[in-house]
Amino acid sequence: MGSIKLKDTVRKRFIAAESDHLVIETIQTESKTCRQHLRILKIKGTWRANWRNELCFEASAAKGPPKTYTFAGGWKLNKNQQIEYTHTQSSSTLIFNGHWDISGAHRLVYFLEGSSTSRFEFKAQLESFSLVPKKGRIRFRLGAGIKRSRLRRPGRLIVLYGEWKFGRNLGLLFQMDYGAGRIQAIEFGARVTFGRGKVDFALKNESGKPLGVTLTMTHKFLKLTGSEAFIRLKSAQNERRIETGINLPF
Repeated sequence: MGSIKLKDTVRKRFIAAESDHLVIETIQTESKTCRQHLRILKIKGTWRANWRNELCFEASAAKGPPKTYTFAGGWKLNKNQQIEYTHTQSSSTLIFNGHWDISGAHRLVYFLEGSSTSRFEFKAQLESFSLVPKKGRIRFRLGAGIKRSRLRRPGRLIVLYGEWKFGRNLGLLFQMDYGAGRIQAIEFGARVTFGRGKVDFALKNESGKPLGVTLTMTHKFLKLTGSEAFIRLKSAQNERRIETGINLPF
């Protein structure tokens, strides 16, 4: 009877996510001696999201097709509004440094810091097409990939927290705090319509395309939080409707 040949075992753990790299730790245990060999691999590639809103890493390859790592299961936002993923098998946690942008009413994008190619583009739906600035949050529904909400509505919930401010040319900024003193804003253009005791901002993205979302500010709120903007808007009120924001000066 022939002897059974023992095989070495290899354990793998994801230890860090960088803008264009994935860092993996491997531990190889020799079957005969039980000696262990530790290696740290830094793989170059591109981060993206698949059609199921799962996080993926496409490793660059000198020869043959690129290898894709799919991080199945849920991810969440941590207290600094960063994407955080915990691998269920190894219990290792990956934190992705970056910032959010809203490119459309049905698309939410997370750009990884320091990269021109790595980003997560999620298929999403704004929960409400009418926003209230004093609440300081924008809520999206995703079909998959995010921690389930306790609400009964279908889909999964992601909430971006921030503060609405006026930028140049009366453009609107949604300033978000990413922790460690890092503040970054999502910029919007807008079409402004005056109503009785309120001003409606029909938001547009940086390309000037309507998002189908309206931010409503009362005159009282405008006076308290954007007195200069309120004065400029009042001076243009006789036009009843004006264009503001990025590349849309009035």
